[in-house]
Amino acid sequence: MKKVVYGVRKEDDVYYQGPFWLIADTFKDIHRGKFEVIGEPLPCDYSGNYIGDTTSKSSKTHKRIWENYRKDYNDVEYTYYPRGRVAVYEGTAFIHLNSKCNIPSVIDAIIDKYKIDKLEIEIDLNDVYQGSHYDFELK
Repeated sequence: MKKVVYGVRKEDDVYYQGPFWLIADTFKDIHRGKFEVIGEPLPCDYSGNYIGDTTSKSSKTHKRIWENYRKDYNDVEYTYYPRGRVAVYEGTAFIHLNSKCNIPSVIDAIIDKYKIDKLEIEIDLNDVYQGSHYDFELK
């Protein structure tokens, strides 16, 4: 009897989206690969629909989610560390972050944490010369 192997469709997989921060002692440490990606990856499907989540979008802001981490990370404001967001839409994962953080080690760590390696990846950089929604204070 011949076995039939069916392919796995990426449309059937679970992906993650949501806000994140890059935690490091200094900004240079991020470029040296000495950082941690923290955040709350929220499960979603290929189209970007949240799975099993009944909370509102307003509860998923950086400011609100940072309160869960604040005490563990020097009790600084949510704007202190570099931050960004992964958004999934119709098979594409958009990584929104400050252009200063667009380095391979950071992108790879975000892709790994949010399990978006099977999706098309687009990096949405905020222009540092015109100001950025994702400006940060870490030096």
